[in-house]
Amino acid sequence: MKHAGAASWLHKLMLSQASRPAPLAAQAAGSEGSTHGETFNGLAAEPRARDGGPQSGEGARTLIKGGFLYAGDDANTVIENSWVLVVGDRIAAIGSTEQPAPECDQVIDAAGKLVLPGLINPHWHESFVAPNFERPDDAGLEPTPYSNGGDIEALGSMFAFISTVGQKLTHAEGVAIARWSMWTQLRSGTTALGDVGSANTADAMAQAALDLGMRIRVSRWGSDIMIPNGAKEFRRIADTQAQADDWAALMETWNDHASGLIGGMPSVMGAFGSSDEQLIALRDIADRYQAPYATHLAPLRNETAAVQAVFGRTPVGRFDALGMLTDRLLAVHTAYASEDEYRRLLETGVNICHSPAHYGMLGEATVSETGQIGRFIKDGGHVSCSTDGDISYIGGMPEAMRAAHLGHNEAQNCNTACPPTLALRMATLNGARALGWRDRIGSIEVGKQADLVVIGIDDWRYRLGNHPLRTFLVAGGSRDVEAVMVAGRIVVQDGRSALFDEAELLTDYRLAVASARARIQRK
Repeated sequence: MKHAGAASWLHKLMLSQASRPAPLAAQAAGSEGSTHGETFNGLAAEPRARDGGPQSGEGARTLIKGGFLYAGDDANTVIENSWVLVVGDRIAAIGSTEQPAPECDQVIDAAGKLVLPGLINPHWHESFVAPNFERPDDAGLEPTPYSNGGDIEALGSMFAFISTVGQKLTHAEGVAIARWSMWTQLRSGTTALGDVGSANTADAMAQAALDLGMRIRVSRWGSDIMIPNGAKEFRRIADTQAQADDWAALMETWNDHASGLIGGMPSVMGAFGSSDEQLIALRDIADRYQAPYATHLAPLRNETAAVQAVFGRTPVGRFDALGMLTDRLLAVHTAYASEDEYRRLLETGVNICHSPAHYGMLGEATVSETGQIGRFIKDGGHVSCSTDGDISYIGGMPEAMRAAHLGHNEAQNCNTACPPTLALRMATLNGARALGWRDRIGSIEVGKQADLVVIGIDDWRYRLGNHPLRTFLVAGGSRDVEAVMVAGRIVVQDGRSALFDEAELLTDYRLAVASARARIQRK
């Protein structure tokens, strides 16, 4: 079996493994030598109880005053000189500095700054356990398995391996790795993450979110089959029931967590990585908890023929036949649906998510080849943007917004295809809908949780512009994020974590990843 572009450690390691991994039930939870009492730099790795998690100051009245506010709401509210009153964990009032400011306990001066809703990254993969084999001179660069329509066999094998990596980490390793990985997103303004399958565990990532003070929908990545190139039958590669049991366990532990920060979102890699039994289990568990569920759906040109040859239906057709096209489905990279399927996706209110700043790195043509995601946007579909995931920091939601704004305008040959405020909604309110949290986050509105991002705009880039959000999208980026508030609590201040020493987070990550990589390489 030939695998193109063995550029990542996960892909290289996948080639050294048996093509049929042991069932998850047979793998040691947490791997050899694991103890739940392990710590790095004294930071506990135990999952917190369901009534745990960081608490905001109850009843504290904080006034964020003077900022250029983009509310990201349906009314597209923009206030040049604004104030926002936060009481406890909620937004209590919004106004202009021309109006009398309400009484407060403390004032945050936002003059010369943008005030935006907390950014929401609904499609993300924690993969920081993998080392980086790239070279600075592009030597040995080859097409990835995502290029040229996609190598379905190579991707199926690789994704099956990734779904087992979390069980090879000790719990303490997983938490330390997740803390650093998730910190890179929080630092760049992401207040809520949607895990669509990671090389880590739900327990580790939920614990990391609680520690950092951010939100996440945790998952486990389902992948129980692979389709060899040109095959008429799939090859079973994992225990379907064991993976379904993992979903049930994580939902029982983390869904609707009392902290208000954590939820569950069972996910499968995609139609070419799941049997019908697995898709049915996904549907039933998500229905039982009335939770969102996610998959990569019709993301590659070559996928349709491969899936149809084995199942007699297209990827979208399989989900439709099983009653899985609903407004709780998060469908990622959905660019290769037929015309009938396109209409069904719109009719059923499926949440479409794409990662416009990531495709060029992998050689995917998701935005440009069919233009379908641009059509979803034009036709009023529920489209969000995301960063996707990789083995190192590849940008945050500001970069995803920039790529959405510029890329769709170019691809659709119209500057109104994705204006700045729509790009913002893709990174906030639409992402909140995809994660099932639209009623609590995603916009700056009275009664919603106070998830806010403050961005400095008082420099030379903004001197001659009248649209600071547009200037931020084309000339700014993640490094400009100065402060982040989640549920009324400041978790990033002056570009630094308000809760942890960043150097300690990085040291913990390096210690954890060294021990984890050494063990995985030996197996």
